[in-house]
Amino acid sequence: MRLKTLLFSSPLLLSLSSVAAQNEVTFGIGDLQDYTSPFIGLQYKRYFSDVPTENQPHLISPYLNKINSAYGRYFTTDIYDFYQAGGEWFIDDKWVVNADLRYVDYDRTITTTYATADIDVGYFISPEWQVGVGNYYQYREYNDIYFNGEVYLYDGTYSINRNNLKAFTRYTNITDGSGWDIGAEVIFSGSLRTTVDARYFFNQDVSLNLTYLMKEDESDYRYEEGDVAELTLDYWFTRNFSLQVGAGARIGGDDDGLATVTLTTSYRF
Repeated sequence: MRLKTLLFSSPLLLSLSSVAAQNEVTFGIGDLQDYTSPFIGLQYKRYFSDVPTENQPHLISPYLNKINSAYGRYFTTDIYDFYQAGGEWFIDDKWVVNADLRYVDYDRTITTTYATADIDVGYFISPEWQVGVGNYYQYREYNDIYFNGEVYLYDGTYSINRNNLKAFTRYTNITDGSGWDIGAEVIFSGSLRTTVDARYFFNQDVSLNLTYLMKEDESDYRYEEGDVAELTLDYWFTRNFSLQVGAGARIGGDDDGLATVTLTTSYRF
């Protein structure tokens, strides 16, 4: 998920542009058309060593330099509250472990609680190419409500949970600040759920990303069904301050068209 209002550059931001960064704060707003309501979100990420930026894209410099990190994220709409925490830990130059926990507290819907635990291990076949596997656990709690011909009646609370195998790969080839960062992930959850990401870095500051999500289900809180394509533009004004603009559209379903619009700003310090 990209929690993605707008912060304006200031002399303070510019004066700190050369300071080594170990913290990152992201603040964003957006409109989820499916829920007919805007959202507002906040994320904090802690890097456990300084983030270098020389001759590398600012956005993925922590990944290129294999810097360990942890994060917490929260956003809300008038229908649910979303909580997320996780981290990335590199073990020498070959292995990386990722963990991600999500909890969604719903209001005024049949589903009352949705939670996931995503843990995976990646291996670097080469400095550019990573492959890996993991487990994606899902838990859902909902109210069973039925219509008796006159009114809706409550018939108890039920829950379902399942473990899903996942496999992924990522290829990153950057030269003098420009190049490609391409990834793919497949979750085996009854039917295949596939996500493909392709980001091109024009230079250290500017990149364009296309995400295509196939066989969508309830595991993503933003969309209900159908394939989804999302395009985002990321621009770093300095090595510390960035702005991201994105839009997502549902494709091939019963309700084609614009699904999300997001605006995000991040600041490293």
